[in-house]
Amino acid sequence: MSDGGNGNRVALVAGSGGLLSDAIADRLRAEGFSVGRLEDGDLSHRTQTIAAAERIAGSLGRVSVLVTIPTLHDAAPFGEMSSPRWGRLLEAHLGATTNACAAVVPAMVRAGQGTVITISSWLALAGIAGEAYYAAATGSILAFTKSFALEVAAKGVRVNGIAVGPLEPAPTDGAYVLPGEVADTVMFLVNDAGFFVGQVLVASGGALV
Repeated sequence: MSDGGNGNRVALVAGSGGLLSDAIADRLRAEGFSVGRLEDGDLSHRTQTIAAAERIAGSLGRVSVLVTIPTLHDAAPFGEMSSPRWGRLLEAHLGATTNACAAVVPAMVRAGQGTVITISSWLALAGIAGEAYYAAATGSILAFTKSFALEVAAKGVRVNGIAVGPLEPAPTDGAYVLPGEVADTVMFLVNDAGFFVGQVLVASGGALV
């Protein structure tokens, strides 16, 4: 069983993503990780995020696995989203993701080991009318993931992403993905995908093929 690249079996799940963040945290615990949680409010400002992550590391130990899960969804036809709404949406996605990485990855780099998994939406890859703003915000995570992965790969930190499709809490006949299936994908990247760098896996239940 992998430990996310080092002997510290400590994971941090950043973002109060409801069923999804709960499923990922539960699966990490089942794999033997101690799990800390950063809620959305902790991720609003970089200094606040760093302080919260330091408290968690002080309690549990150095974080070896970071999973970022933006949660805000906001949609409007083009031209009908105000600048404050757009700013909040972008900050909730790109801002929260980069703040979490800034809080955790420097310690991984110093240790020469660590795993980061960024969660985004399938709408970053699929065009849907009325979702241009949200797609742009979640798509910024994909762009960040790929370039950031190359920046820290030589320092022993693996960064990959998962573009998550429409979530369904229980199985249906439609094209949905279950939170537990996303958690399985997270564990694949943690345990088995040591050769993956800057990749974005699509967990969409067939919504995007």
